[in-house]
Amino acid sequence: MEDELTTAQPYNPQNGPDHEAIAHYLAQQNPERNGLGIAALITGIVGLLFCLMPITGFIGFILGVIAFVLGLAGLSRVRKNKASNKKTAIAGIVTGVLAIVGGIIGIVMFFTAVDQLGTDLDEIGNDMSNYSDCIEQADTPDQMNACS
Repeated sequence: MEDELTTAQPYNPQNGPDHEAIAHYLAQQNPERNGLGIAALITGIVGLLFCLMPITGFIGFILGVIAFVLGLAGLSRVRKNKASNKKTAIAGIVTGVLAIVGGIIGIVMFFTAVDQLGTDLDEIGNDMSNYSDCIEQADTPDQMNACS
């Protein structure tokens, strides 16, 4: 009896499966691949850093989209038991979404600033034109001083 317990027995439906052998087989068959979740997290963080400056918001937006997609792929691998980093994949998705939102805000801020700059430059040009016309029409120094 003691000899039977120490030696490995093949699978017998009456004795039940050999759990150690099954775990060893599955570990060899299906190694964990956690790269997608980690890549999503890193890409999302870098995207957030690019969102800190509105002029690079579009880069943050692109990296956010990439992080979101990688995070979803990593989460899919977790659901298929091909990876074990569910929290990392979720964190990658969250940082990706934040980078997307930050990128959109940065892009809107940048183009609003460029539009306002164009408006202000047009206004300065119009003011200079009006001032130039006033100076040309002035006959006396007092009339020139009245131009503003």
